[in-house]
Amino acid sequence: MITMSRQLEELGYRKYECESCGNTFWSIRERRTCGDAPCDEYDFIGNPATSRSYDLYEIQDEFIEFFAERGHEPIRRYPVLAKRWRDDVFLVGASIYNFQPWVTSGLVKPPANPLVVAQPSIRLNDVDNVGRTGRHLTCFTMGGHHAFNSEDNTVYWEEETIKYCHEFLTHIGIDPFEITFIESWWQGGGNEGPCYEVCVRGVELATLVFIQYRTLPDGGREEIPLKIVDTGYGLERFAWISQGTPTAYDACFGPVIEKLIELTGVEVNEEILAENARVAGMMDIETYADLRELRKRVADKLGISATELERAAAPMESIYAIADHTRCLAFMLADGVIPSNVKEGYLARLIIRRTLRLMKELGMRESLKDIMNIQVEFLEGHYPEIREHHEHILSIIDLEEHRYAKTVTRGRRIVEKTIKYLRKDNKSEMPLEILIKLYDSHGIPPETIKEIAEESGFSVKIPDNFYTLVAEMNEAETEAPEEDLHLDYPQTELLFYEQPDGLEFEASVLGVYEDGVILDRTLFYPEGGGQPSDTGYIESDGCRIRIKHAEKIGNVVLHRTDDEICLKPGETVRGRIDSDRRLQLTRNHTATHLIVAAARRVLGDHIWQAGAQKGVKSSRIDLSHYRRITQEELDEIERLANEYVMRNIPLDVRWMDRDIAEKRYGFILYQGGVVPGSMIRVVEIPGVDVQACAGTHVKRTGDIGLIMINRTERIQDGVERIEFSAGASAIELMQKNRDILRESADVFKVTPSQLPRTSERFFTEWKALRNEVSRLKEEMASLKILEVRDRVEDLNGLRVIIDTVEADMDEMKNMALELTESADAVILANSEGQIVGAASDDAVKRGLRINEVIASAARVLGGGGGGKPHLAQGAGKGKDKIHEALEEARSSLESFGG
Repeated sequence: MITMSRQLEELGYRKYECESCGNTFWSIRERRTCGDAPCDEYDFIGNPATSRSYDLYEIQDEFIEFFAERGHEPIRRYPVLAKRWRDDVFLVGASIYNFQPWVTSGLVKPPANPLVVAQPSIRLNDVDNVGRTGRHLTCFTMGGHHAFNSEDNTVYWEEETIKYCHEFLTHIGIDPFEITFIESWWQGGGNEGPCYEVCVRGVELATLVFIQYRTLPDGGREEIPLKIVDTGYGLERFAWISQGTPTAYDACFGPVIEKLIELTGVEVNEEILAENARVAGMMDIETYADLRELRKRVADKLGISATELERAAAPMESIYAIADHTRCLAFMLADGVIPSNVKEGYLARLIIRRTLRLMKELGMRESLKDIMNIQVEFLEGHYPEIREHHEHILSIIDLEEHRYAKTVTRGRRIVEKTIKYLRKDNKSEMPLEILIKLYDSHGIPPETIKEIAEESGFSVKIPDNFYTLVAEMNEAETEAPEEDLHLDYPQTELLFYEQPDGLEFEASVLGVYEDGVILDRTLFYPEGGGQPSDTGYIESDGCRIRIKHAEKIGNVVLHRTDDEICLKPGETVRGRIDSDRRLQLTRNHTATHLIVAAARRVLGDHIWQAGAQKGVKSSRIDLSHYRRITQEELDEIERLANEYVMRNIPLDVRWMDRDIAEKRYGFILYQGGVVPGSMIRVVEIPGVDVQACAGTHVKRTGDIGLIMINRTERIQDGVERIEFSAGASAIELMQKNRDILRESADVFKVTPSQLPRTSERFFTEWKALRNEVSRLKEEMASLKILEVRDRVEDLNGLRVIIDTVEADMDEMKNMALELTESADAVILANSEGQIVGAASDDAVKRGLRINEVIASAARVLGGGGGGKPHLAQGAGKGKDKIHEALEEARSSLESFGG
C-alpha cells in the first residue's frame, strides 16, 4: 500500500482513520471524517473555498502556468478520439490515456518530461447522473502533470507530487486545514499503483497516482521499469468550489445556461438547486437506482413535497444536462467523431438523441442546431479547433436531428409489433433487455417506447441509469483478439524497403512450416495495410515453387505455395516477384494516399480512413463521413487527386522515432490505423499527405498515371466507400467506358454528345407507352371479365367459375379477385401451364381453402402451387394437361359443395 508519508508529515499532515467509511486519510487539523462525500457534505456552496473566484478557463490557465513555472512543459491537448493512437478504447477518459500504451510501456519517449496538459476527457459511465447531481459531467477538463521515471532518468516521484499538489491548492487560496489526502489504489489501461484522492469540503478535487505495476491477465501485477506520476485535477470542480455556485454547471457553463433559461422561461430556485446538489453529493443515482430517493431526501430537508421539488428541479436539471451534452458533442465532432450505429459514432449519437429528448421535455421549439450554435460560440474563443469546425459541427447536428425525427416516426410500428409478440408470450411489462435492444438496434429512445406502449395499456419501466447501461455496453472495442501464431525463426530481412525497384533476390532457406517456406531475407511484400501480398516464385537447382501468398507472422515472413515444397533448409535460393502485379499494387497504394488527401480537402478534415483494400485492377478506400458524397464532390476529389499526380511530387519515405514523428506531424500519421512499434515508416507527399505506412510506393506521384474513380457507396452508417483504379487499369476502365458510350450512341444512331438527351427522350416515350399498355391491359381484362362472368355454374350450392383465358399470371390474379364478387370460387388457367384461384370472403368463412385446391390442380401439371385461403397460384410444365388440371379443381370444389 502507500508508504509515502514523509512529505505529508513535513507539510504538517497527520494520519487518521475515517469514522464513517474506514479509509485512511491525512489532514493538518484533527478530524473524524475523511473530507469526501458522503462522509462530509458540500459546504462550499454559497461559501467559496478559495480566496478568489475563477471561471473554468482562468483556473485552467492558472494550473498550466503554476506547473510551467516549476519546470513542466505545457503540451497541447490530445483529440478526444483515442482510437487515433489506441485500438482498445474509443474516447479519451483521462490525460494518462494520451500516453497509453506507447509511452507507458517504455517503447516511446513522452512528448515532454515532465509535462502539464489540460485534457478534455469524456466518460459516459455516469451519463444519467449528469444534470442531477451538480458535479457529474460527460465531458470534463482533466489537468494533468506527468513525470516519466526510468532507471537512468529520475524526474520526480511521490514527495514532489504531494508537495506540488499542496502548493497549488494553497496557491489559489484554499485553507490547508481544509485539505485531506485519502489513501487509495488506482487501476486502468493495463496499469496500476497507489494513489491519493485529494478532497476539500466534501468534493474530490484531484487524484495523485503513482503507476508502478502492469496488471496481468490473471488479475495479478508485476513491477514495470517505467515509474509514472499520473495526476488528474478536475478543473471544473476547482471552478465550482471557487465560485460557490449551486452546481458545477453554473460555474462552468454560465453564459450557455443563461441563454437556455431565457429560451425556455424556466424559473430558477437557487435554494432548491443548492440543496439538491448538497444531497446529491452524498449519493449516486445509480447506487440507489431510483431518482425518487434523491427527490425524497432533498424534499425532506427543504420541508416541501417531492412533487414541488420535481417541478422546481427537473427543468433546471435538463438545462444543465443540455449544456453539458452540447459541450461534449462540440469536442467529439470537432475531433472527428462521426455519429453512427457503431463504436464511437454510437456514443456520439447517444448523446445527441438524449439531448433532443431533454429539449422535448422542456418544450423547446428551437432546433438542436440552434442550441449547439450557442455552445460552439461560447467555446470557440478558448479552442481554435472548435472555431475552425463550427460549420462542420452544425451540419452534422442538423442532419442527425432529421434522422432522429425519422427514427421516432418509424419506431412506432416497430414498438407496436414488439408489444404484440410480448403479449403473445403473456408478458404485460417490457423486459429491460428488449428496451435496450430497441434503442441499441433501432435507435428508439426509451421515453418514446414508453409513450407508445402506454397508449395500449402496456407497461414500460425505464431504469434511472438506462443511458449509462447502454453507454457501458459500447465504450470499448469488444472484438476478441486473434490467436497469435508464433514462428520460432530469426527476423526476416525485408529487402523491398531497401530495394523498392528490386525484382530478384537471393536468400537462404531457414525452414518449412505447413505449406510455406521461411527465408532469411525476402523481396516478397507480405499482405498488410490493405495491400495484397506479392506473388512470384522461388527456385534452386532442380526445384521451383510458385508463391501464391506471403504473410508476416510476428517478424517472420511465411511464403505460402500450392506446390510440393522441394526446398531444403540451408539451401541458397533465387526468388523473383511478379513485376506487373507489384507495380500496379504500388500505384494503387500511393493513389490511395492522394484520394484520402483530396477527400480531406474537398469534404473536410474530419475525413478519416476507416478501411482500405488495394487491388490490381481496382482498389477501395472507406472514409468516415456523415452524409453521402455528391457527384460534384466526387468529381472534385478525382480532379484534385490527378492534379497531385501531374505535379509529379517526389515522395519522402523514411523511418522515424514515433515521438519525433508525432511531434512533427500529429495524429494524421495514423490515417491507415494504429501502427505498432517505437520506430514508424513515414511516407510523406510534401504539401499533400503524410502517413505512417508500411506499404510499397512509387518514387514520384507522376509514376501513378491516371486515377479514375469508379463509384461510391455507403457501406454502413457514417462510412463512405470510394472505389477507384490507377495506372494501366484506369486506362482500361476509361477505354471500356468509352466503348460502352460509343456502342450506346450507335444503337440510337446519334453522336455520344447527343446520347443523354436522346436517352431521356426515349425513356420518356417508353414510360408513356408503358402506361398506355397498362391502360389497354386493364381494358382487355375488363372485357375478359365480362366474357367470363356469365359462365357461373353451380356445384352443389357453390357458385364457381372455371375457365381458360389468354392472360398472364398477374392479369389472372386481378381477374379472379374481381370475379369473386359474382362467384364463391374462381379458377382460371392459361395455355402456359399457369393456374390461379380465388375465393370470396363468405366462402373462406365457410371453410374453403383455395390454396389447397390450386396445389392439387398444379400437381396434375407436374408442378406445385400455394398461397392464401382467398388467393393462390400454381404452375407446371405439363401445358397439355391444363384441362385435366381444371377438372381436378372442379372435383375439389364439388366435394366442398357436397
